[in-house]
Amino acid sequence: MAYELLLADADGTLFDFDAGEQKALTALFAHFDIPAREEFFQTYHRVNREQWSLLEQGRTTLPELQVARMANFLAAVGLRRSPEEMHLFFRDQLSRQSILLPGAEDFCKRVAAQMPICLVTNGVAVIQHARFDHCTISPYLSGLFISEELGAAKPDPAIVWAALGRMNVAPEKAVMLGDSAAADIPAANAAGVFSILFTNGRPAPTEHGACAAARSYEEALALILG
Repeated sequence: MAYELLLADADGTLFDFDAGEQKALTALFAHFDIPAREEFFQTYHRVNREQWSLLEQGRTTLPELQVARMANFLAAVGLRRSPEEMHLFFRDQLSRQSILLPGAEDFCKRVAAQMPICLVTNGVAVIQHARFDHCTISPYLSGLFISEELGAAKPDPAIVWAALGRMNVAPEKAVMLGDSAAADIPAANAAGVFSILFTNGRPAPTEHGACAAARSYEEALALILG
């Protein structure tokens, strides 16, 4: 199959969100005089995952998620701070993070020589634009589709359909690369797009649901470019 469009997830697929998030959290804790204890970082990650899971289930909204994760974190660690102020500071810190995974830039350069690349990402528009509009791989990107702006978050296929429509590409001519078996893969599958689960060196989970899995960018390139 000769594909005409790559739809790529951003965080965990091309960008090292974990590293960027850690930098943003470290700055947040320092600014609000919160001890930088490992258990506090782990508590934040837990409540954050819970909120994103609710979003993927359609049980919360992005504005609610952003404040709730701070409020729930504070409740869990027994501290009194303003979750609204923490959210705003953290949003600003996250918007400064655009750390790529090793090999991501070369991967995008090679794919972009053959077809357009569009980012299809769940996230807060102001953060994602700040991170992606002027990052190292921005010259290789032909489009940015953000859930908050489109009113639909993966696994809802509406965000994939929006990208296909804007790029005027039929589903069977597109391929989706993403690291989430819960969001990226079902969104692509429901839209009729060939789905590749990117595991970044890890074994693919059983019953991941994707059409194919790639442990590296080289494996992904073989699937995308043939």
